[in-house]
Amino acid sequence: MDPKSKIKITSRYSSEFSDNITVDGVTYHVQTEDMGTKTCKISSRVYLKGEIVFSKKSDYSHLVKLKEFKDRLAGLMERQHKSTIDSFISERKEKQKSKSEYFDEVQRLLKRGNGKTALSVLVDALEKFPSDPFLLSYYGCLVAVVENRPKEGIKICEDALALLDNTMPFGKEFFYPVFYLNLGRAYLKGNKKREAVNAFNKGLKHDPENHDLLWEIRKLGTRRKPAVPFLKRSNPINKYIGMLIGKVSE
Repeated sequence: MDPKSKIKITSRYSSEFSDNITVDGVTYHVQTEDMGTKTCKISSRVYLKGEIVFSKKSDYSHLVKLKEFKDRLAGLMERQHKSTIDSFISERKEKQKSKSEYFDEVQRLLKRGNGKTALSVLVDALEKFPSDPFLLSYYGCLVAVVENRPKEGIKICEDALALLDNTMPFGKEFFYPVFYLNLGRAYLKGNKKREAVNAFNKGLKHDPENHDLLWEIRKLGTRRKPAVPFLKRSNPINKYIGMLIGKVSE
């Protein structure tokens, strides 16, 4: 078994083999049992909340007439039990989407205006990556906008920002625009215009030409003037002064 899969196994032995395994934060129950000499079958099943999600069977009729039948049967059951766990983990890894695949799907859905399905995709993603600040930020925004729960959504977006700060000591400024965009949209859903404008402007400090942030600001009819008016907002001088002003105002 691959240790990188973060697998935790706890076992107990009786007349069957039984384990609880945790793969990427989801716990499954694996059980292998002898179906009896009438069928000469060994059955292994993987359960998730009582539902069978994976199974494997084998025949042991060739062992029945051997003197060491019970020992050979026990050994075969143990090998099949371990093989079932390995096969299931391998299958899960092949089927599991990466974070980037989830993000791509969410972006496609949002561009089509399908916020409800995008939210559902994020719920699935967070089951596998519960501590990812990027997923949490988008999730918080959609909880506010799609499910009309702005207070909860704002809190999730704020927590996502704090998590980003804690988990990415370097280079986090590059991602601030999208985090503040999501937070600002959650504020708007909660009728907190001042907080929304503040969030959008914080995002623009790090990316003055961000189209989504500029669109939100224009819709609100307000935008901070560049520090040096005759230079473009994207000019390094305006960006630097803007960052200084932002830090003073925080």
